[in-house]
Amino acid sequence: MEKKMMAFFGLVITVVLLNACPAIGECYGELVELLPCATFIMGPGIGQPPEMCCSGMQHVVAEADTIEKRRSICQCLKDKAVGASVKVDPEKIKHTTKACGVKIPIPIDPNVDCNTIPMF
Repeated sequence: MEKKMMAFFGLVITVVLLNACPAIGECYGELVELLPCATFIMGPGIGQPPEMCCSGMQHVVAEADTIEKRRSICQCLKDKAVGASVKVDPEKIKHTTKACGVKIPIPIDPNVDCNTIPMF
């Protein structure tokens, strides 16, 4: 029963995120890469995230190799999460990044001004 519920919630989250996609433009790929993290971050977020979540997160971070890309990804994720009314606990994201061994070059804060992100 628990697996069915997780699959259902994963499907709901996917539909919510993909409904935002017509306006996503350039960041569609980043959102797709991060979809495997959605059920983990929006659920209990306990234990180890799925491998596809970690690999997707690593890929998005690797692609954010310029300040412009970092700012663009930051704004995209911020806008789409707010636009889709997705409520994410920043502490769960921090736990996920730590569990995946990924250092995020973008502040994990829903109030961040993406235009002020420095080059790391």
